Amino acid sequence: MAFAAVPAQAAEISLSTTGAAGRAVYIANGDWDLFARDTLTDSHCARWQERAPGSSTWNYKGNSICTATEGWAAFARSGYSYRICRTGIGNCSTVSTLP
Repeated sequence: MAFAAVPAQAAEISLSTTGAAGRAVYIANGDWDLFARDTLTDSHCARWQERAPGSSTWNYKGNSICTATEGWAAFARSGYSYRICRTGIGNCSTVSTLP
């Protein structure tokens, strides 16, 4: 049985861009929960993008969250890169690779 060690300060990672905010919360064994919220009311939504290790391609991940109330969006994996984006706009946050 293997366990992924995650430093205490990395148990939660927050990312944001204009109109979208997201949190990655460590669960256990390299698994994370992704949460998101839409901080504007202009018919666009917050949605995560994921990039596999060694890839240059970003793919949308999980549910679009279209309200200011934070909602669960998807599961995530250690070693993958994530960013929170606005659907239909194209602006995304900085990138975080989950430890």
